Amino acid sequence: MAQELDRFHEIQRQFLQNASHELKTPLMSIQGYAEGIRDGIFIEGAAHKGLDVIVFETNRIKHIVTEITLLAKLESEEDLFYPATYSATELVNRAVERLHPLKLQQNIAILVRTFGEEGLLYVDDGKLLQALLNLITNALRHAKEQIEIKIESGKRFVTIDIIDDGDGIPEDLLPHLFHRFVKGKNGDVGLGLAISRAIIERSGGIIEARNGVFTGAMFRIPLPLQRSRSQV
Repeated sequence: MAQELDRFHEIQRQFLQNASHELKTPLMSIQGYAEGIRDGIFIEGAAHKGLDVIVFETNRIKHIVTEITLLAKLESEEDLFYPATYSATELVNRAVERLHPLKLQQNIAILVRTFGEEGLLYVDDGKLLQALLNLITNALRHAKEQIEIKIESGKRFVTIDIIDDGDGIPEDLLPHLFHRFVKGKNGDVGLGLAISRAIIERSGGIIEARNGVFTGAMFRIPLPLQRSRSQV
């Protein structure tokens, strides 16, 4: 128990340290430009540019705080999920459709392939959709030309594989990939993968990441199939 308490306190310490670091930079930009505009150092075009930076950084802080709050709720609140029956393929296709403008902008092809019978899940569609959006968006950041999403239904689980053709995950990053505020090259805040893991685990599944044999990264998500009445 003493070891668990020490581990908990260390995780909390790292979380506060990382959160402070992520918030410090945009706050310094906001303060610097706000004081410069107030004191007349930035005028006309420079002042407008400063206001744009203030708005941008304010939105960034709001995004960070929203994700921190969501992650805290996912890890502590019980009555946060409202599950129903959904097709795994339907949820993946909905996520891909939402990201259609982004994939066109980046000229990345997303291929969705289904194997076996249609897999039905008993999940909160909004939460699981958010987890899939985070993971596919992450793949879009690193893919060069293509992302492949495989959906395979077995006897007990539906397995969703998200595979990109990028440079892969640095080996030193792999053990910490789902920790809070851990981010690699082109990363955002470093909370998206932690949020995805929390949602998937609360949905009864697991998530793991690995590098491909030749190139790219793969995220594998086994989720339990909805049990039939005969199994209940």
